[in-house]
Amino acid sequence: MIKKLSIIAASCVLVFMAVGCSSKSSSPSTTDAVDAKGATSSPTSNPTESVTLEVLNISEYTDTPEYKAFIERFQKKYPNIKIDSIAVPHEQYINKRNVMLASGSIVDLIWGNGVDQFDAINKGFLMPIDAPAKEAGVDMSKDFGDFKPDKDGKYYRFPIQQNNWMMFYNKKVFDDAKVPYPDAKVPMTWDEYAVTAQKLTNNASGKDKVYGMFYNNWGMYYYGYGSQLTDGKFYTSDGLSNINAPEFKRSLEWMNDVINVKKAAMPVAEYISNNTDFLSYWNGNYGMVVGAQWYAQLAATKKDKFPRDWKAGIAPMPVPKEMAGKHMNWSSIDSLAVPKNSKHAKEALIFAKEYVADYTLSTGTLPMYNKIDANKYFQELADKLKDDGITLEQVKYLFGGDAAVINVAEKPVLGAPSEYEATFLDQMTQYYTGKISVDDVLKNVKQKVDKVIQDQKK
Repeated sequence: MIKKLSIIAASCVLVFMAVGCSSKSSSPSTTDAVDAKGATSSPTSNPTESVTLEVLNISEYTDTPEYKAFIERFQKKYPNIKIDSIAVPHEQYINKRNVMLASGSIVDLIWGNGVDQFDAINKGFLMPIDAPAKEAGVDMSKDFGDFKPDKDGKYYRFPIQQNNWMMFYNKKVFDDAKVPYPDAKVPMTWDEYAVTAQKLTNNASGKDKVYGMFYNNWGMYYYGYGSQLTDGKFYTSDGLSNINAPEFKRSLEWMNDVINVKKAAMPVAEYISNNTDFLSYWNGNYGMVVGAQWYAQLAATKKDKFPRDWKAGIAPMPVPKEMAGKHMNWSSIDSLAVPKNSKHAKEALIFAKEYVADYTLSTGTLPMYNKIDANKYFQELADKLKDDGITLEQVKYLFGGDAAVINVAEKPVLGAPSEYEATFLDQMTQYYTGKISVDDVLKNVKQKVDKVIQDQKK
């Protein structure tokens, strides 16, 4: 899903192409600004001066009722800060974002995952936010737990949440196959997960076809097993790619076994040709999927948008047999960032603070911002999932309340992260469709990524 912006000179052409994929909305201001304690406050240095922020985000967030309600609340609280939301579908977002940053388009705040933001940091597109965050009433060194500076002792990312990965499963598919539900606390090993997926897969075709495992065509679904084995070591000690490590080869071969040998998941070529979306899991034709809290946020709690006649369950994500019994997580931090050409960094970070403390919490996601009530969050999410038989204890354990969880890197983010991911996905597709071997994948990815990393250091 990460696309490489290969020719900067083509940026102007791509900007016009990308505009058709996005939508823009602005909400009017309404009342005087009021802070959390009820005191009147002024978000800008001049209370009579209006500021309009250009905010780039994925449409899967901005098109929701929660986001629109949040914007209304924000405009009431900060009437002098108007919001133009630039909404882009998730699968097109990276291209649009890269084009806007490379072409110098004025954007005040951008959403991104770890790969997106570190790529922008490395390419000099973002500004450090320590000072404007302080002006906005946020202490970057204290208000997000143990969140560390990004580069040269400075913060460039305003954290939204750390992804909490788990297994979601379809209880009806398990019942139909007469397979016991996964344990609520003890994770399956990846080998057990593969065998279970095979048991859940039926022999039907068309709309009646059921695959035991759903996956997304994103890097961590192929190399994430290897990340667990290496403690997230995507780079060697000298900063080059470590993708040729035997643990990553084992990870890719495991996925090949599930897809092409056990036939317990949709073939990659079919996945791509069908334009399969990451929310397709919720159509009911899959037994299990490894996903993060956004599956609850965008689908499991949205039965009006994703109606279903089956109940969902949650369990810890699978682990290597060497880590049997351990609760593990692929750690990646979604964040907001301020492009260096923004003229309204303070106001952008006022919006970021409210986005995290208000909107993010309202969607069923636990923010990293430590000034919110985590117990209230857990209870509200459990209430939304109670019809599925999911308990408060399960929610706390899997959605960020287990202090003993072992976090490993979800994806490579340090050296050439965007190119790393794009190159990997290109080569991986050729492997799973039988065009090249797994050794070719690892060799080609390492050679190409190492060259980009070395070139970027010059």
